[in-house]
Amino acid sequence: MIAPILTVVGIYLGVGLLFGVVFACFGARSIDPSAESGSWGFKFLIIPGCAVFWPYLLKRWISKTPPPEEQ
Repeated sequence: MIAPILTVVGIYLGVGLLFGVVFACFGARSIDPSAESGSWGFKFLIIPGCAVFWPYLLKRWISKTPPPEEQ
């Protein structure tokens, strides 16, 4: 019963980890100009978040949506 759920979660996080590495190196700077000057430490730190939120970030990367303005 729990094995299929763990398989789906594992696949989701595996795809997310691969996406996170690519996005941290190339994609973050295209949707957020302040990430362009980010160090390797910054890129390493955002990989776990990218792995979890990869569908949302992929959508923003494809549509080149800029970050929301802070008020």
